[in-house]
Amino acid sequence: MTYQPSASEVLDESRDLTYPDPPAQLRKRLTLTAALSVLGPGAIVASANIGSGEMVFASRGGALFAYALIWAFIVSAVAKAALAYSMNRYVVVTGEHPMSRWTTLFRGPRGWFTLLMGIVSIAAIPSWVGGLAIGLGDLMAGLTFGAGAWWATALIVISGILSWVGGYSKLEKAQTVIVGFMLVAIAVSVFVLQPDWLAALGGVIPNIPEYGSWVADAYPEIAERSVLLEVATYLGAVGGGTYDYIGYAGMMREKKWGMLGHKDQVGLSERLVSVGRGQQLPLSTDPEQVERAKAWSRAPLGDTVLSFIAIGVFATMFMLNGAALLFTEQLVPTGNETLDYQAQFLTAVHPTFEYLYYVAVFFAFFGSLYAFWELYSYTAFETLAPISARIRRGGQRMMRPWMYAYILVASLLLVWTVGQLVIIVTPASILGGLLTSGIFCLAIVWTEHKVLPKQLRLSKPGQWWVVGSGILLTFLGVISTWELLFA
Repeated sequence: MTYQPSASEVLDESRDLTYPDPPAQLRKRLTLTAALSVLGPGAIVASANIGSGEMVFASRGGALFAYALIWAFIVSAVAKAALAYSMNRYVVVTGEHPMSRWTTLFRGPRGWFTLLMGIVSIAAIPSWVGGLAIGLGDLMAGLTFGAGAWWATALIVISGILSWVGGYSKLEKAQTVIVGFMLVAIAVSVFVLQPDWLAALGGVIPNIPEYGSWVADAYPEIAERSVLLEVATYLGAVGGGTYDYIGYAGMMREKKWGMLGHKDQVGLSERLVSVGRGQQLPLSTDPEQVERAKAWSRAPLGDTVLSFIAIGVFATMFMLNGAALLFTEQLVPTGNETLDYQAQFLTAVHPTFEYLYYVAVFFAFFGSLYAFWELYSYTAFETLAPISARIRRGGQRMMRPWMYAYILVASLLLVWTVGQLVIIVTPASILGGLLTSGIFCLAIVWTEHKVLPKQLRLSKPGQWWVVGSGILLTFLGVISTWELLFA
């Protein structure tokens, strides 16, 4: 659902900012029908994570630890949902990106917090492009000919060209259908493989397991990684990281929800930029306007809840299959075989489904690669626009050539020097998926406290949800960063 503002909704600088009239389905309590009507931006995050968090790391977690880490994927989905919702809600309620407000909110040199968080997030981007490309490249090489690095290079270049020219609509539709069939088959295979449901229930209880004795013999390179670092990588990968959410929140502008639906977006932006450090934003607290703001906030809530339920369910299904099949056979998706063993999940339903798996993996991974280029151009724009008036005037289109070139060069460098999916994405997963994600959660709640009228802030349960998620993600990020650097 994209809101279309009326021509009469113009900005009066002498009055507090008011909200466009929300659609009828958002004025009442959020229902499944209303949530489905706004589902869109969050589906991009869910779709992108099928190719990494679920298909790779959930399967690997099940193969290494059986059912013990189901809790980790549930907790990660809940915590990342808090981050996504709080950021997107702020954009909808205020009409500005939180990165813009953080330019002046924190004391010290102008924009230091925005730049620090943005640069860490941007630095992690090539890891996911290169990591997913080499994972798919190795699979293609195993099925056909050549080396995985050459396939990865071709996939990166082709996805970048397609994204640049926008020639992906048919491929995207095919991807949706084929990946949908694969997920249905995965769900069926869960029951065909008959996992140990009692053990799976026990896996909901948080714990840090140990590697089985067979891991050191069969996979010594995995045994050398600390268990905490391994688990932290899963937590960071599922649901994405700040490299996704900065751009995700920026893409909310396309939906025109809430304050983003005002006709005079230029005037709105200039007025918000002029608000001094620590001052409240000029948002109307008239009871009718507060009700409108609450109604509009149900749009990002519905989008987030549905998307992250999907992420949690898919991750759990892949982990159950990994535990029921791969753990039993002592096969771990790793190295050049990161995507090979999961084909057995579908052959458990019917042998011919092996081909469906390979086709679906290609579309899922290539679809993620395609989406990354444009999504991360928004990430770069939302990071630098608050600092540079020239970039603000040039818009996201101004950032595209620079980001495309950066992603191309840096991701290819990782493919040809590191060359393994899990090793490439581990630092990005920890820094962007845990550490900065936790800091973002805490920063959003602090920002609302400083600049939003009390009536327009997150509810008390919502604040505790976001704060608790922020503390957890930050703590795990600090510990796992230490493990990564010094263990």
